Amino acid sequence: MVGIKQFVMNKSCDILVCGGGISGLLATAFFGISGYKVICVDPLLNDEASTTKNPDLRSTALLQQSIELMQKFNIWNDLISYATPLYTMRIIDAGGENESPRTKRDFNSSEISGLPFGWNISNFVLKEELIKKIYTLSNVQLCFGVNSTKIVTRTSEAKVWLSNGENVKAKLIIGADGKNSFVRKSLGIKSSSSNFKQSALAFIVNHPVSHQNISTEIHMSGGPFTLVPLNDNNGQHRSAVVWMEKTIRAKNLIDLNKDAFQDEVNKRSCGVLGNLTINSKTSLWPIVSQLSETFYSERTVLIAEAAHSSPPIGAQGLNMGMSDIDTLFNLVEKNGLDSESAIAEYSRLRRLKVNLRMKGIDALNLTSMAKMQWFKDLRSKSLGLIHDITPLRDQLMKYGMNAL
Repeated sequence: MVGIKQFVMNKSCDILVCGGGISGLLATAFFGISGYKVICVDPLLNDEASTTKNPDLRSTALLQQSIELMQKFNIWNDLISYATPLYTMRIIDAGGENESPRTKRDFNSSEISGLPFGWNISNFVLKEELIKKIYTLSNVQLCFGVNSTKIVTRTSEAKVWLSNGENVKAKLIIGADGKNSFVRKSLGIKSSSSNFKQSALAFIVNHPVSHQNISTEIHMSGGPFTLVPLNDNNGQHRSAVVWMEKTIRAKNLIDLNKDAFQDEVNKRSCGVLGNLTINSKTSLWPIVSQLSETFYSERTVLIAEAAHSSPPIGAQGLNMGMSDIDTLFNLVEKNGLDSESAIAEYSRLRRLKVNLRMKGIDALNLTSMAKMQWFKDLRSKSLGLIHDITPLRDQLMKYGMNAL
């Protein structure tokens, strides 16, 4: 792939995106494709998109409305060959004696739609393909290996100083720089957080049994263990794993040798896809629920994890970030980049919806972590009840598919 690091030749732009993760790249692509002059800066990526200081081994399940958004900007056709459809969400409660599986329920997308719940794609591939797309846009510049060091906003524009010694004037700053957002902190925007003392292990496994496009979530103490289908590789069945555990145990697990860790993985998977073989490095990600008190300031908005972060349950994370971008884009298109009322409305709309959804995600995570047997029994019975009452099941599936 052609090197992508560029110097900031334009000293002014319509939009400066701070953060070149997936959400930042999506915002850059959507606004760039629509004709806005955009500069995206990010400190973590080097000259090649494939080289990062912290490789992202996770995958993302893009829900139906996120797919529709990508289709709107003619991006989905570049991604679909790498993505795996998810037709069934299987939940297994393993809260019985010795934490053995005892309740299994399947939620099938065919009951509410002719389409899958979503499509799963590797974060690594998604990021590379977005960069390739952006690189074709003459009105967009990618400036990787560079971070913002100072931000000053005025009613007429914002000015950002960069670590390469240059500065940029922009009509709008989009803060997409993650949980520890420099943009958020620079503007004095406070955030509240809940630390679950929990981390997620992410890796890829091969398995002898076909996943049949079923995403499987196994609940037992510590957090859910999720197997999300990936495309076969040379005839070998594969899935992405997100294993949520108490941080102390997660760190102990990642310190095990390969064989010992693989044994633990197979115990935790309950054998649902046969004997799993780890086929990647393993990364460790802290689980924190965090919500900014506002998603905007003068000439600035926050999106995705700079604005909100929640446990990786129900494929809500990136999909909520895409909803941020969609709402912001529509308001900017209608009112213009100079409208402070538009970005204030963006903050009001998105924070209200995100806050409600985050409360549900946090509750599900706490339920999954429960150690008391009576609570595990209640969880198992509730799962069966939700599944067996058809109107309730259908309503929850529709709600889960919609992160907008």
